[in-house]
Amino acid sequence: MRRNRRKRINRQRQEKKRAFRKKALIFTAVVAAVTAVDLLYVKLMDGRFYHHTTLNGYSVSGMTAAEAVEYLKKPYNELTLRIDEQGETVLNIPFDEIGYAVDEQALLSAVEELIDRQSTFVYPGLLFGDRYGARVPFTVDETAFSSAVCADSLTKPRVATTDATLVEQDGNFVIQPEVYGTDFADSDLQALVKEAIDKQLSDGSADTTVTVEIPESIYYVPAITQDDPDLADTIALYQRYCNAEITYTFGEVTEVLDWNTIRDWILPDQPDNPIDTEAVYNYVYALAAEYDTYSLPRTFESTNRGTMTIEYNSYGYEIDIDQEAAQLIADIEANTATTREPIYYHEGYNRNGKDDLNGTYVEVDLSNQYLWFYKYGSLVVESPIVSGLPTEERATHEGVFTIPYKQSPANLVGQGGGPGETWDVEVQYWMPFDDGQGLHDATWQYSFGGTVYQTNGSHGCINLPLDVAAAIYNEMEENVCILIYS
Repeated sequence: MRRNRRKRINRQRQEKKRAFRKKALIFTAVVAAVTAVDLLYVKLMDGRFYHHTTLNGYSVSGMTAAEAVEYLKKPYNELTLRIDEQGETVLNIPFDEIGYAVDEQALLSAVEELIDRQSTFVYPGLLFGDRYGARVPFTVDETAFSSAVCADSLTKPRVATTDATLVEQDGNFVIQPEVYGTDFADSDLQALVKEAIDKQLSDGSADTTVTVEIPESIYYVPAITQDDPDLADTIALYQRYCNAEITYTFGEVTEVLDWNTIRDWILPDQPDNPIDTEAVYNYVYALAAEYDTYSLPRTFESTNRGTMTIEYNSYGYEIDIDQEAAQLIADIEANTATTREPIYYHEGYNRNGKDDLNGTYVEVDLSNQYLWFYKYGSLVVESPIVSGLPTEERATHEGVFTIPYKQSPANLVGQGGGPGETWDVEVQYWMPFDDGQGLHDATWQYSFGGTVYQTNGSHGCINLPLDVAAAIYNEMEENVCILIYS
């Protein structure tokens, strides 16, 4: 009986083993079949997304990377930018017009990588679906972006932000209040827009419009407001100088210096010494550059030789820079209207603007041994002359000179011009011009003009007939110009 029981147990064990082997064979066959189908599916879907796959929420089942890119970029190509300001839309523009474009090559690479990463065990995905996400990259044409996203592109005009300032009304100064405008730096607006675009693209929003609201904080704010205490101090300071007006006379030509210019010379931050000395000097230098004539080459219209230029010039006007600057500061501090000539270091006889001859001068042509005397544009007298003997010691000096005074009679005493040469002679009319040389009568000359000077020339003076010397002397005044050339 015990033996029969053991046989029964062994038979049961063998039956279980046969059943297990059968199940194992069936399982192996099923796995082999599934694997074969799986491998076949993977091979068939090579380079494509598996079925039931979504990318960024869009179905891409069975699509290649290129097909998926074309599908994905469509909604992004429809993106627009809208900028609102104070409840009003001031810009609505497609992305391609602000320089944004989908970076197709970068997106294609990302999608291809996702396809390559798909599992070779496809059944879970086929049953439950695979979900992927990919950031859609963009390229930005910065030049196009900066041109499209700026204050000038907005439909709403800008209101300029201005500081409080002082304005003159009826001779008094008042504070013009500041203006809180709507102008801003384009770079600030562009930073806001880029931040909004990046956020929406990163969030994967389905909204096709990126909306940016311009905040109040973007606007410029005035640096100076009407309650600034410095403005009141500046008003008091301006009142001390605003009535100053200096009219410079250069003959009939005038230069007016008034508050429009002086205002820029007042330094409110230096109340103890508020007049800008450097600005005053610069103004005086500019006057001198415009109107000084002393020591500059002299170009004039000669009587018979056309336009002449004489390099040496000791006649004319030269503003005394230091004295004039000091006087100008005093005039401004006096806070009243003043009309005057500049203070000169050198001064001529007469001027009208830059013309410091103004029709009054003596002209001497040494080559032709001839003289003309003009006064206020009219010829007083003309005459042949005898000039200095043409030697190094006795030749008449060429140049532009001043006749500083006249004397009648005069005793001319001198020596030089040759070994043992001296002279002591009385003339009726003496008008010096340079280093002992001058105009005078010469009754000892037997004739004038021509070549007389070559053999009987003076020691440098211009010898004149007595009546000519008298005519010149009678009309001559201090500081008249004489031009001597050959």
